Amino acid sequence: MFVHYLKIAVRQLLKYRTQNLISIVGLGVCLLCFSISLYVGRFILATDSCFENRDRMAELHLTSASGETFAGTPAPLPLRLRQMQWDEVEAMTFVAYPGERSFRIEVQEGEFFPFAPLICLETDSCFRQVFGPDIVAGTWQAAVRTPNAVVLTESVARRIFGDNLSDAIGRQLETTLKLPFSQKRGGVIYTVQAVMADLPRNNSLNFMRPIDMLVLNDSDGLLQWEGNAEMTGGSTYALLRRGGKALQDLEESFRRAGVKYSLYNEEFEVSVWPPSKGFWKYSVASYMLGVALALGVLVLVVGLLNFFYFQIGSFLNRSREYSLRRVLGGNVRQLLAQLFVQAALVVLLAFLLTFCFIEALTPLLRFSLMEWELVVDASVLHWQCVQYLLCVLVLSLLVCAFTVMRARRATLQNGLRGQSVRSRHRMRTAMLGVQYFICWIFITLAAALYLQADKTTSALFGTLTNREKADILSISLDYSFLKNADKLALVERMKQHAGVADCLLADVAYTRGVSGNTLYTAPPDDENKREIYVNLLSVPQNFFEFMHIPLVQGRAPENSGEIVVDKLFEDDMLAERRESLMGVTLYDYRSSYAVSGVCAPLVANVYRRGNQPGFFSGFAFLPLDSNNYVGHCYLKCHPGQTDDVREYVTALLAETLPYTVRPEVGTLLADVEEMQGIESKLKGVVLFLAVVCVVITLLGVYAAITLDTERRRKEVAIRKVNGAGVRHIFLLFARVYLWTLGITFLLALPLLVLLLQQWSQLYAVFFGAGPLFWLGILLFVALVTALTVVFRIGKIARVNPAEAIKTE
Repeated sequence: MFVHYLKIAVRQLLKYRTQNLISIVGLGVCLLCFSISLYVGRFILATDSCFENRDRMAELHLTSASGETFAGTPAPLPLRLRQMQWDEVEAMTFVAYPGERSFRIEVQEGEFFPFAPLICLETDSCFRQVFGPDIVAGTWQAAVRTPNAVVLTESVARRIFGDNLSDAIGRQLETTLKLPFSQKRGGVIYTVQAVMADLPRNNSLNFMRPIDMLVLNDSDGLLQWEGNAEMTGGSTYALLRRGGKALQDLEESFRRAGVKYSLYNEEFEVSVWPPSKGFWKYSVASYMLGVALALGVLVLVVGLLNFFYFQIGSFLNRSREYSLRRVLGGNVRQLLAQLFVQAALVVLLAFLLTFCFIEALTPLLRFSLMEWELVVDASVLHWQCVQYLLCVLVLSLLVCAFTVMRARRATLQNGLRGQSVRSRHRMRTAMLGVQYFICWIFITLAAALYLQADKTTSALFGTLTNREKADILSISLDYSFLKNADKLALVERMKQHAGVADCLLADVAYTRGVSGNTLYTAPPDDENKREIYVNLLSVPQNFFEFMHIPLVQGRAPENSGEIVVDKLFEDDMLAERRESLMGVTLYDYRSSYAVSGVCAPLVANVYRRGNQPGFFSGFAFLPLDSNNYVGHCYLKCHPGQTDDVREYVTALLAETLPYTVRPEVGTLLADVEEMQGIESKLKGVVLFLAVVCVVITLLGVYAAITLDTERRRKEVAIRKVNGAGVRHIFLLFARVYLWTLGITFLLALPLLVLLLQQWSQLYAVFFGAGPLFWLGILLFVALVTALTVVFRIGKIARVNPAEAIKTE
């Protein structure tokens, strides 16, 4: 019987080959999008599952009398708790917050080369007992006994020392910059004592970012710093001896013993939390999880509705066949098996297409959002797709059972005449309405993201056009191994290219930070001084001409004792302190400056931030001493010569820098887009999902009209005989789709308006979502829907009525 059912299924697929192809491709693409979105969601949900002792781990936090909890703990906390010896605890460890360190690394014996900064975790000897990393070279015991010991991760060791991991053991690393808790300006020596297996990116120690090394017994780190008791610089973890109620037992033991920690002149209790609770409370992972799951589920709903929409329609169009089977003795079980074989065949073909997509796209399945990075494991994704396959097959079985019940409800007379149940149209319209509702969400979000990205890109450093930003090269010179004189000589060589129009030196990249944030109304040692908190940029004299920033009052600085402030800072001072800055002398820790002018506002941040007490908007522009330090360089290129200058500068840097350091040459426009990581990355993803949803919905409309016209061929023929024209036939079939489109738009509009209003609260600059925005979205979807309907109905309208009646 199975072979017989399979033959019938194949015949039905070939009979409606176009509609079935639409269902297969639509479901396959939607399943691909859903699988990738859910992969991200499941990856986030599995945070810290890589630690074999996770079920016995606990986080320790400080809680005030009012119930407020610190995200971190002081470094001495685990040491003090260890000394008290708790029955419930097997081990405790402290892990400092991750941070970057710059090193010169001994690649070969006696040969040191600089490398890009490495992400380090400072910890203690109990780290391995709690977290259990696998040591693949060297020994953990050697690292525990050695001062300034380093445990590299396997990927970093292979990148630096090659495939033979034992070559890394004993190599030295020398810091090139001052560490936060060190008095030395570089020159601290560390020794590699072990290599451990890489930790998956979904760990709460450094979520979605790599961990390059562990540092133990750090002489210049937080754990041995004298002031570490007065700050929270990391997290404390405990490994419990047993599961069950061990968390509650340990916290009760703390309460009975009166364990408290004094910080900031206040007593705090020590709370015990389950593993990862602090991660979910204080990180943005929960928002990322919600976005990933929402996008995936919405796309899957569109694909499944399109698939089941066609399947149910095609099944119920065969009511005459079902009635004949009943007359010939067919039972419910046989009909269910027949329909399920057909549905399962389509589902299997759709999943086969999904697996092919995954194999083809595996090299491209790498995602980055701001500082987060994720590489999709194709084998894991395949296994998850198999799980989804089983779920879809179960849903298909339920749909087939529903179809069989509907068919059995019809009388034999109605079934033999080919009459169907009217309520099917209401169900079909409802399914199409849900698809259109989801389309409105994706299309609106895609349009809004593109418009907002364009708005913010234009607003950031808005005195320059986007074309001018693209013609300005952004070159990092923040290399601690280069002397400042060598950097200036390198810049002079860059300027010799004929395509360079101007050069701007800076201490920091303008898109990545500021030079400082504190000025004084009197010398720093004056007791009557007042502090002024405002963003400071150290700029050369050609800054205002280079950036096309006009002066609205006063004049440009003429010497190192004069500065310019922007209009936002000036207006804030007038509003809060009722005094103008023109002619006022301000101070920093080095010198005094007279305000010589006020310039137009410099927009370097489009996100809205809370008003911190005493912090003023805008900028103050201090003179840059390029002979002291240069960390960045901007080259303005003549139009059409940017690529040539980039190649020249890249070759020059490659010639100057060691082979271990990769030159960084971008454009100011690329830097600006990088500042808007969310908009720049999400807009492409959401646009792709919007296109998928619209195309699948329109293909579903096309397939539905095809089923309608096949079922109502005789009716159309009779209407044409009675004088109905193409316009009447078009309205006969199209009005239900146009009504569905309009009603779903009205239902989705309030939700989308509210969503955009909430989103706009994050920005100081937001695009105008006015009536034209909504009208444009409505007209776009209405137009493509109308074209789809016209294209399909045009075929049925041209059929000869006599031939249509004969075939009936």
